[in-house]
Amino acid sequence: MASRALATVFTPNKGYMNHRSLVIASALFLTVGASTVFAQDMDPHPSFGLLAGVDFASLHGSDANGLSSRTGFVGGISMNLHLARHVGVEFDGLYSQEGAKLSNNGGTATLKLDYIRVPVLLRFGIPTQSSVHPFLVVGPSFGFKISCKETAGSDSADCNSGSGTDVKSFDFAGAVGGGVGFRVGKEELSVQARYTMGFTDITRNANAQTKNFAVHAGFAF
Repeated sequence: MASRALATVFTPNKGYMNHRSLVIASALFLTVGASTVFAQDMDPHPSFGLLAGVDFASLHGSDANGLSSRTGFVGGISMNLHLARHVGVEFDGLYSQEGAKLSNNGGTATLKLDYIRVPVLLRFGIPTQSSVHPFLVVGPSFGFKISCKETAGSDSADCNSGSGTDVKSFDFAGAVGGGVGFRVGKEELSVQARYTMGFTDITRNANAQTKNFAVHAGFAF
């Protein structure tokens, strides 16, 4: 009797099995579907792109009075890693023409200070119901000097300690900005404005730091 009772307990009921199979199949379907949607929202694969635009650069600090901006080119490559929905990290590698201008006695002298900049930016997307995606970026920007010249009219010379503008090879700055992205198929076009301000003196004997305002156009794929 006992073995028959145990057999009754452990004998599968066909109706129960069919119901359980349906529940399991439904759960798997929902899990796979949710995972697919979540993966699409997360977009875990990195996106790569190109950036190009214009820099309006100058210097700030107690020894940087009376300077005006130098207009130059900025452009390079970009990679965006998605950490969570609407949050990512953007790594850029940019060639940036910076420096400043000084007008004095009817003439203009220009400090042409060019960097390879590597901004590492947190990127926050602003949710919308359209194909236009506003975003904000903020983070440090690491500058590596590749060229420094002083020009006045037709005269040009490399920066050096003798001229008093022996510019350091590294510049640490912070960047903040925002823009909008436009989805075109699987690609994205974007326009953004970004302000970068240096935190370290560009030379060892003057209180002067970099600053620039840039407008970029981007293409990501």
